[in-house]
Amino acid sequence: MNIYSSASTFAKSLHATVFLPTLLYGVAAQAQDESADRSGLSAILDEVVVTARKREENLQDTPISITALTGESLEVRGFTNISEVEKITPNLTYQNNPQAGGSSSVATVYIRGVGQRDFLGTIDNGVGFYIDDVYIARTVGAIVDLLDVDRVEVLRGPQGTLFGRNSVGGAIKLHSKRPDEEFGGYADLLFGVDNAIRFRGALNAPVSDTFLTNFSVLVSQQDGYVDRPAGGDLGDDQTIAARASVMWLPSDSFEISFSVDFSEEDENGPAFVLDDAGTLVPGGFAGFHNNVLAGATCAYPGGITSTDPACYNNQWVSDQNLGTAQTFSDTEVWGTRLGIEWDINENVLLRSITAYRELDAMFARDADASPILITHFFDDFRTEQFSQEFQLLGRSFEDKLDWIVGLYYFDEEGTNINLLEFTIANFMSGSDFTTTSKAAFAQGTFRFTDRFSVTAGIRYTDEEKTYDPVQVVGPNNIGLPEGLPIVPLGLNERSTTETTPMINFAFDFTDELMGYATYSEGFRSGGFVQRIFPPLPFVPEFGPESVDSVEVGMKYRSEGGRLTLNGALFTSDYTDIQVRAQNPGFVGFFESNVGDAEISGLEVEMTWQPAETWIVEASYGYTDAKYTEIRVEPPLVAQVSLDSEFDHVPEHSGSIGLSKEFSFDNSAALFARIGGSFHSGYFNNPDNTTSIETPSVEIWDASAQWVSPNETFSVTAGIRNLTDEEFLATGYNNTAIGFTERIYDRGQQWYVSGRINF
Repeated sequence: MNIYSSASTFAKSLHATVFLPTLLYGVAAQAQDESADRSGLSAILDEVVVTARKREENLQDTPISITALTGESLEVRGFTNISEVEKITPNLTYQNNPQAGGSSSVATVYIRGVGQRDFLGTIDNGVGFYIDDVYIARTVGAIVDLLDVDRVEVLRGPQGTLFGRNSVGGAIKLHSKRPDEEFGGYADLLFGVDNAIRFRGALNAPVSDTFLTNFSVLVSQQDGYVDRPAGGDLGDDQTIAARASVMWLPSDSFEISFSVDFSEEDENGPAFVLDDAGTLVPGGFAGFHNNVLAGATCAYPGGITSTDPACYNNQWVSDQNLGTAQTFSDTEVWGTRLGIEWDINENVLLRSITAYRELDAMFARDADASPILITHFFDDFRTEQFSQEFQLLGRSFEDKLDWIVGLYYFDEEGTNINLLEFTIANFMSGSDFTTTSKAAFAQGTFRFTDRFSVTAGIRYTDEEKTYDPVQVVGPNNIGLPEGLPIVPLGLNERSTTETTPMINFAFDFTDELMGYATYSEGFRSGGFVQRIFPPLPFVPEFGPESVDSVEVGMKYRSEGGRLTLNGALFTSDYTDIQVRAQNPGFVGFFESNVGDAEISGLEVEMTWQPAETWIVEASYGYTDAKYTEIRVEPPLVAQVSLDSEFDHVPEHSGSIGLSKEFSFDNSAALFARIGGSFHSGYFNNPDNTTSIETPSVEIWDASAQWVSPNETFSVTAGIRNLTDEEFLATGYNNTAIGFTERIYDRGQQWYVSGRINF
């Protein structure tokens, strides 16, 4: 679909939906309650308190580009997974993208054109992911089910001052609900398509006025949607998650909180299907199998169309996955967090956040999707991380200055054991990696007048990385000595020090309208290339990338709050931008600094209440990302050019939502919503492989929620992907291996859930 015609179609839908409430309002059949203080409407309309600047602020008073959603607003929109915030957040791509690995829970997250495609421990994330202000280092396990969430914040642009690992493209912050003084909870049971069953429950149980507790649990399962005759349909879900938190308030000025969380996902693997079995790349692994190992029947060119089951060709292309080797995805994540807050006096607060987390994942897949051995992947991926952050916050000069200073320490150790079976050879590797990051930061906001303020901040970061590969050639068909090192044994080290400043100007033109301008810098540290073949006499590495960003924005909230309109224009200059691309002559992908780039665009978000029981929401994002200079060093060969498009970056994205609440004489209520999201097409790799390009697509969701008079019971029914659009969600292409795989969206999904609050 042409992106401009698709954008035009979506714009027409937006136009029609914006004016639809005016037409329908006068003919609504149900009696209207003049109060908008119902669960559905208030969940969307209520002002959100965020902590994007490490202190509580109203969203509309925070002069940065941020989308914030409360847990209640996520519920009424029918969102059950963190990745679904993509639907209503401009310039955000949040995708489950396993790439070469077989994990079902690898997140690929891009904000304003910057992100990361792979889960390796030798690469840092372009977008930071935080749970309760704790940085989560790895993208494995970052497709998180929403369990008792207080709010989600999406911060766009470099977060180089206040955030733990210099989130160069932006940050996603998930905040869990804290224990409070009220006893209560809920139990929620959902049924849906493909035998989906999900139970969620939470209990808030204060032990005393000073000792509070909160517990939550989730159990879910759903059948896969890609048939695998060898067993285990792909794309399934089997998840258990739990969280417990306690809070002790020994005095009015002192608070200690502790939480522990756990999640386990045991699944068959991602829903890959074969798109092309190497017929276009006779020199790849498929070609080696057919021309050298299988015999004359399978040799090119006749082997391309042979039906001999010994041949690897497009006879294995199917809407099923015909692989027979082991395919599974098992992931366990757990962590603890200790928080301490001490009000030293009425103007100074000391905060400490101590956290420890472990990730244990094992996954494998038959990537050639056939009974023949062409390519099989196996990964054992384990990490543990410790972080400590101290923050001292205060107010000075008769409350004109809000300031924060802090120290941050982060340490990660991990190992990734690979067993790679290829038709030419087997490779075995065990790669240990570490990251240590130390930082000091300071930021202050000075209010010169009631309407004008300046915020300035700076962060100094010192990072050290090590990489200790043990990568050797196993049994093979090409005459290499078994046990041959692929890269030299021994510890590799690199370090980076950076200073990243930020300055922001904010001015309240009226009580309703604020404007702001921000200059900020950020960086992402360098690392090492892990997957290598043929052998090299050294370990390739890459340096840090840096960004200088300028943003100008506005925030408007009308008197009475019926209309909220936020917008931002931005431009970012990237130096030594990191790109992970195929390198000719090598099996693996090389992360490298390919040159410089410029990314510009805009975001607009609107919430409008045209009548007492109607809500219209809309958003639009535009991103223009382009390379401005290409420069690479051997052994890398440039696979991107000045004309290449960025991967995972749609030029246009947008959303529209229409919500209506019906009130009944017995005080029960029905909340109905229809929402659409749109993005233009984008490539899934820097090489711009057209066969795995995600097309322009419009997706519509609809739901209705009935709430009992006392709000004790509710029943929700909904449909995701209302028009049953079939489209490619992501894909994997490796020219050296010689075939292409795709993952399609599951399609239309219905669900019904019931909830009891107590």
